[in-house]
Amino acid sequence: MTQAPQLLLAVDVGTLSARAGLFDLTGRLLATAACEFPLLRPAEHQAVYRMDDIWQAVEEAIRRCLTSAGADAARRVAGLAFDATSSLALSYEGSPPLAGDADVFCWMDHRGEAEAEEIGATGDWLLDYTGGSMSPEMHTPKLAWLARHDPQAFARVSGVRDLCDELARRATGEDHHSLCGLACKWAYLPADAEPWRHALLERLGLARLPRLGALPEGPLPVGRRHGRVMEAVAARLGLPAGTPVAIGLIDAEAGTLGVLGRGFAASMNRTVALIGGTSTCYMAFAPDERRIPGVWGPFKDAVFPGYWLHEAGQSLAGAALDSVLAHHPGGPHRASAEEHAAAVRDILALLEAEGPAFAARRHLVPDFLGNRSPLGDGSVRALLVGVGEDTSRRAFLEAYYATARALALQARHIIEHLNAHGYALDRVALSGGHVRNPLMVRLYRDALGDASLVLSDSTEPVLLGTAMVAAVGAGLQPDLFAALEAMAPAQERLTPDPRWRAAHEAAYRLYLKLFAFRNEIEREAKALAAPGQD
Repeated sequence: MTQAPQLLLAVDVGTLSARAGLFDLTGRLLATAACEFPLLRPAEHQAVYRMDDIWQAVEEAIRRCLTSAGADAARRVAGLAFDATSSLALSYEGSPPLAGDADVFCWMDHRGEAEAEEIGATGDWLLDYTGGSMSPEMHTPKLAWLARHDPQAFARVSGVRDLCDELARRATGEDHHSLCGLACKWAYLPADAEPWRHALLERLGLARLPRLGALPEGPLPVGRRHGRVMEAVAARLGLPAGTPVAIGLIDAEAGTLGVLGRGFAASMNRTVALIGGTSTCYMAFAPDERRIPGVWGPFKDAVFPGYWLHEAGQSLAGAALDSVLAHHPGGPHRASAEEHAAAVRDILALLEAEGPAFAARRHLVPDFLGNRSPLGDGSVRALLVGVGEDTSRRAFLEAYYATARALALQARHIIEHLNAHGYALDRVALSGGHVRNPLMVRLYRDALGDASLVLSDSTEPVLLGTAMVAAVGAGLQPDLFAALEAMAPAQERLTPDPRWRAAHEAAYRLYLKLFAFRNEIEREAKALAAPGQD
């Protein structure tokens, strides 16, 4: 009797939902399912979760996925892996340490902005590997805020884990840390003889952090075996008990694996993955150490052993478009896939009818939650010009388009910044939710200057990248480069529409002027707000 082909199960935990995907060993998607969970906003700049809510959504997404794949799918699963946002899960004694009975910092929690600025002013060696500044979206500022503002709650914390590691722990009962998370989000430098920045942590009141939970054991590389699915968990999910679970990774890194494409080792210095979602990440790899201001990294061994990762980004991208839908006076006052589709449909029709004259006087710097790259300042904010009473639907459509265009122009700014520091990027591999927005795809195609947009023939590149990790963890592929060659989808390089080149060049010049002017205003405003000013 011929044995049924083996399958790989991937789980992606995003900002608002958990998604599960089932793949065969060639990377072909067989089934997906999703389940939402609540994001809590107990105060301004705070965003948190309850871990039990997330895990319940994960289990439900897996069950739905396996059910939709057919009766025998679950027993054929040979490997499982998790990716997640760079959120931070806390285990604790007594009551939950965060407001609202929460125990997970969401990645977008910005309560630690003051602590991030303080870290940036220390001149610590860590800053050479975070672009010269510290983002409040990193883990250290959040933990420093908790230690200072609620020391009793911080004292109850007994373990701190990247969300992908907490998911694997709940599946296997084993506690390990992914090198991806530690290298990219912690005060931890894997290339150093002593990776932890002990003096900095002590200064911030976090001296005990490296001793919590499994942190003293050191991290494991992405794709190494984390453990095996426990019997109780397997019974609830319908999976075979003992299914191998791989060491996981951050969702942006998973999406990167899903779109790098075959032959990536040869095109490494020319390829950047653009993971467009609620926020946007730009992921590039190098065989040598390059320190780039305003860009996180380089992170040694964060995904591929022996290679350095740079991560640039935009803190609010898809979320900025959501905000236009929800809050513009002429808009629908709610953000949904249907409202995005309706707005994009109408904008594309107006662009066809009016060309570059549409929204020609609206321009902005889209830093609604700080600038990750190329400035590296989480405290700056957006600057908009051309705004009037804005009560009509046309005004709403112009605002949506101007925001989308600004996100694409800032993408060009980031890519050119990377190219000024050792890269020769001319392939932009798109992943994430922006793939499903025809306006964003068009803008990335036409507004990135000399770089070309590359689309992969995969509807779920983040889940696909995580499935590649599962293949390595299950021993079905020897390493991630081999998994890429075996499972990467076909790709298409899009040709820009020459009719829009002049208009986007003009818009880019305006963007750069606004960017410089905004930065000047921010410097003067900060001086005005400094102590001692009347």
